[in-house]
Amino acid sequence: MTVRFGGGSVSPGGLARASARWALAAAAMVAVGSALAAPAVDESAPERRPVKVVAPERLKIKTAHGETLVPAYTSSDINKAHPNLKRAVIMVHGRLRDADKYFDLTMRAAKTASASGDTLVIAPQFLNNADTARHDLAANVARWKTEAWPAGEPGKAPFALSSFEVLDSIIAQLADRTRFPNLERIVVAAHSGGAQFVQRYAVVGQADKVLAAAGLQPFADGATTPPDAAKVMRVRYVVANPSSYLYMDATRPSASTHCREVNHWRYGFTDPVPYLQGDVKAMQQRYVTKRVIYMLGGRDVDPNHSALDKTCMAEAQGAFRLERGNNYFAHMQKFAAAQNATLRHTRVEIPGVAHNADQMFNSACGMAALFDAPGCDLKLVEAPSTPVAATASAAVARSR
Repeated sequence: MTVRFGGGSVSPGGLARASARWALAAAAMVAVGSALAAPAVDESAPERRPVKVVAPERLKIKTAHGETLVPAYTSSDINKAHPNLKRAVIMVHGRLRDADKYFDLTMRAAKTASASGDTLVIAPQFLNNADTARHDLAANVARWKTEAWPAGEPGKAPFALSSFEVLDSIIAQLADRTRFPNLERIVVAAHSGGAQFVQRYAVVGQADKVLAAAGLQPFADGATTPPDAAKVMRVRYVVANPSSYLYMDATRPSASTHCREVNHWRYGFTDPVPYLQGDVKAMQQRYVTKRVIYMLGGRDVDPNHSALDKTCMAEAQGAFRLERGNNYFAHMQKFAAAQNATLRHTRVEIPGVAHNADQMFNSACGMAALFDAPGCDLKLVEAPSTPVAATASAAVARSR
C-alpha cells in the first residue's frame, strides 16, 4: 500500500509494516498545516471562514454532466491496484470542511483498531467559493454554497453537481475490481454536519445502483452472506451526532403545528433536491434494510449549542442532538414495524462524550462501527426499547 500526499509517496513494502506507513501518513499531515493534536470539535467555529488547508489529492468525479475534481485525503493511491485492501472507509468532514482533522482521527482510530493494513481511508472535501478563491484553486475544482452540500444540493461550479454524486463516483471507483479485487466492505461515516449528509445519502443515494452496474451485489453489512460471496460488496453507514434527520413521514415527536416546512427537504420529502429521482416509498423501504449505525454522544445535550440547527423543522425533532437521535431511532422502529420489516439499524450511546468527533470515533464503539474492532456490542435491536447504551468497558471515549 502506498500512502500519498500531493506528489510524495511512501512504499514500505509488506503488510507487516502497515502501522509504520500509517504513522508516516499522520506525520505528513503536519506538513500540510493540520493541527494533529487538536480534536475535531468540528462545529464550534464560523463555517463561512475559508478553510486553512485544502486536501492535496484530487478525486476525479465523473457524472452525466461532465468531469470535475474534488480535493481529498487518501491513505493509498486509488488509481493503482491494491489486492491487500478489504475495507474502505469514506469519512466526511463536518460543516467546517476540515477534512484534514477527520482524516487524521480516522487514521489514528484505524491504527488503534489494528485495521491499517487492509483499510483504505478516503476523506473528501466539499469546498465553497470562499475556499477556492482563498487558495486560488483551478476552475474545475467543485464547490458548493456553504449550507448546500450537506443536503445534496447542486453545486455552484463547474456545473450543478450534487454532493451526493460525489459519493456515487467514489463508490463507483471502489467497485473497480481491477484496482480493488478483494474489497469486501464500504463504510460511509461522518459526524454532525457531515452526518446529516451521510444519513440523507443513506436514504436516497444511488450506491446500490452504482455497485450493481459494476457487476457487484450490494448487501447490508452484517446480513447473511449470499452464495456468490466474491461478488458481494457490503455497505454500512455510520451517522454520529447530526443536528437533524430525514423523516419517513410528516409525524414528529415535538409540536410542529406552526412550522409549515416541517416536512420539506432536508427534513422530509417535500420539494426534494434534483438528485432525488425515483419512487420515494421504495427508497424508504430500502432504507429500513440498510445497515445504519447511529452513534450518539451521551453529553451532546446542549439545546443552545452554537452549531445546533434551531429551525422549527429541526426543533420538531427534539431539543438537542441526543434527544433527536433517540427520537429518530424510535421513529424508524415504528416505520419498520408498519412495513412488517426487520430494521437493520443500531443506536449506540457513548457515555461522557459531547459534540466531539474525535472522541466519538476513537471510542471503542466508534472503532467497532468503522473497523469491526472488538469491545462494543452493535447488535440489532428489532423492537422499540429504551436507549441503547454501550457498556462502560466498551464506550469510554479515548481522547487524543
